[in-house]
Amino acid sequence: MKRFYPFVIDFVILVGISILFQTYTNQKNFKLDIIGLGIFSFLVYSIYRWRVFVKDPLHFWNLLHVILLTCFVFLKIAEYDPIQIFPQKLGIKLVTLIWLLFILISFHKLSVKQFQNLGPFLAMVPVLSFIDFMAYPSVPIAIALLLTLRNSDLPTKEIKPLYLFELIILFLIIGRDWWDDFALQRGVLILEAFLFFQIIRNWEKNDLILFLKSCIFFYIINSIFIYFALYLDPKFQITSYRENVYLIPVSLLASNSLLMIMMSVLFWFEPTQNKSEKIFLLIAFLVSVIWFGITVSRNSIGSLFVFLFFVLYIRQDQTKKKNLLYGFITIVAAIGFAFLFFTEKSIFNLGSTAVRLSIWGFYIINTLQENPFFGFGLYPENKIPFDSAFNLKSESLHYIKDYIINFDSFPLAHNLYVQFFGSFGILGLFLVLGLFFYCLIQKRINLANVFKNNQLVSIVLFVWMLHELYDFNSLEISNLFVLVGISAILILKKQDVLVEKQNQVLGKRFSFLVIAIFLIIVSFRFSYVDHFTLKFARKVIPHNFEFYLPRKDSVAKFNQSMPEFSLTDYFFFGNKFFFYNLAAKDDLESNLKQLNYCFELQNYRAICYSKLIQFQSKENYFPTLIPLFQYFLNLHDPFGIYQREQL
Repeated sequence: MKRFYPFVIDFVILVGISILFQTYTNQKNFKLDIIGLGIFSFLVYSIYRWRVFVKDPLHFWNLLHVILLTCFVFLKIAEYDPIQIFPQKLGIKLVTLIWLLFILISFHKLSVKQFQNLGPFLAMVPVLSFIDFMAYPSVPIAIALLLTLRNSDLPTKEIKPLYLFELIILFLIIGRDWWDDFALQRGVLILEAFLFFQIIRNWEKNDLILFLKSCIFFYIINSIFIYFALYLDPKFQITSYRENVYLIPVSLLASNSLLMIMMSVLFWFEPTQNKSEKIFLLIAFLVSVIWFGITVSRNSIGSLFVFLFFVLYIRQDQTKKKNLLYGFITIVAAIGFAFLFFTEKSIFNLGSTAVRLSIWGFYIINTLQENPFFGFGLYPENKIPFDSAFNLKSESLHYIKDYIINFDSFPLAHNLYVQFFGSFGILGLFLVLGLFFYCLIQKRINLANVFKNNQLVSIVLFVWMLHELYDFNSLEISNLFVLVGISAILILKKQDVLVEKQNQVLGKRFSFLVIAIFLIIVSFRFSYVDHFTLKFARKVIPHNFEFYLPRKDSVAKFNQSMPEFSLTDYFFFGNKFFFYNLAAKDDLESNLKQLNYCFELQNYRAICYSKLIQFQSKENYFPTLIPLFQYFLNLHDPFGIYQREQL
């Protein structure tokens, strides 16, 4: 009976992964190839270690889960891959093969308990370590959490009330943003990062470092393949200004590279490093520096210099620290002139800073006026522009309008702390600060001693906090989970793992059951939306502001009928699913029903009035009402986002 409970969970998860493989995909041949590659590698390794397999088949059962999860991760990456280095997705297949071999080597070398903890997250590294193109990354992360949680210790009795309180708060945040797909995705990722932290706090420090090094390893592999694609691209120039590299925002690429550099330096000074590990970390450092040269992100480059200065400063004796400071200032000045004369970005150009300051003020004032206590939710950027009561003649608001037009995007805060305030308001801010100080007081933590005993880790986190003053990357998938892993090093330094009592095991199982049910529900929602949007993808065109626009030739080329959904269905599956159906359905009755649902579901009405005016103009349906609805659109859309002639 001791093994029966997790075995049932394993079986349910295996069935769940199998069902996910049956959902619609635009990579049918790739799916067969990748599943075949995964199962073939599992069979070859099982035959190679047949005696061990016969002795402990359940351990290999866990390996099978991890391999299938890895295959699912790469399948979802392949569906949204814009790089196309080689034909027939050969580039992704090669990366998959390398990663499967890495997992098999890890399985061979790690103990049973270590692989139970690390294995599912090794399958997740392609999601956590680099920018992927997965619509709903929280789905495979949820599977990895479930696989790991059934063998991990949840918080012990001493901190259980606080743990449950934090869990309830996260559920409330997610429930509030349930209908908003982008906000819900962020909320679920925060919940998963929270659970990830609860798991790794019970790991050995060496296991956590191995996980973080595996993130660096995949980062190197993926970078090399993208570098090869850039090398083959005749239009690519190293000094050209660019907003993205193969749809990856340069700020996100640079911030991810900054984290990898800081991790590499952090592990460089670990006393147990051997020569091969030093070479590995040096390669990671060089790969990251190349990305800085390509992205030319001033914020990340400046943060890197601050980090290197602090690292060198703490390792110098007192007499050399002044010389180090002068040398650092000289190098920064030289880099500044290099920006000025050799690139299209200038380190002295304050234009982007002026835009950022305008957006920050807009976020703060609008939040205080419209939603001061609870904020706008986890995706405030698509709500704040429609709650503006300001005079649009203000110069700051014209900066914001230019941002919307030039970048074809909602105004992003580019500041983690302003974004947080816009998301949660005053009460959210005080709640986080209150929890922080409560944990310090309850555990009698002396921050000065913690930072003194963990200087390098503290510098990494401090520099990242400075970096986020000028950008917003902490809620991006890769950065979020890597940051949680780095933060956990502070706890693992002096952690004493306690043995659970019987009553705590019951609490663990109840907590696991609640978490498992919730993760299954949100995974079903995200997976169905992904399945549906891929299946009928030829009917619509993706759009930043309206989610999707209808294709004019969709009826002639794609006649497959779409199912009908009720208001309850749309509420459960969210706004992305709803606007997909609104754009894809073209008959009069469906359009009328969808427009009626739009006004019942939406928190802001600008997009609904825009869709209504488009429908009336197209169908000549009560044309005399168009000026009235145009008035309401102007009232709810002060920046003219949904008025085509203004964009």
